[in-house]
Amino acid sequence: MQPSDAAEIIQYTLSPAVMISSAALLLLALQNKFSSLFNRFRLLNEERRLLEQRLDRSPIDNERLHSLKLQLEELIRRTMQVKNAIHFNYVAILCFIATSVFLFLNRYSVLPLAYPSVFIFLAGMICIFVAILFMVMETRLAFHILQLEKKS
Repeated sequence: MQPSDAAEIIQYTLSPAVMISSAALLLLALQNKFSSLFNRFRLLNEERRLLEQRLDRSPIDNERLHSLKLQLEELIRRTMQVKNAIHFNYVAILCFIATSVFLFLNRYSVLPLAYPSVFIFLAGMICIFVAILFMVMETRLAFHILQLEKKS
């Protein structure tokens, strides 16, 4: 093997490896957001339960209870968006790992895997794009929830 061959192999496998690292960082942020949403849901739901148990609710308490119910519904929608983004991010990581494996096999076996590698890499990039779209939708929902909170 020539030194230029080694450099070429490293270049082939470097791009998917960089995307794996990038997707993993994105996944870390998504998992943190998912956890925060769960904690927020638990807190709001507990507050809702306590208000519902009170027999002597004031009109302000009733308004807050209504607001909590709306916020909890929106929070569930937000959590679903983050969950979808996480799933697409995992699929992207799998695609990038598969790309690295296919490129390696293409180089050291008789299997013609160059074109499938490109398509799998592209599928991973599309998955990252879709995950980001889900996060844009989640951000819009977050702002809507903030406005609901502001009213109460």
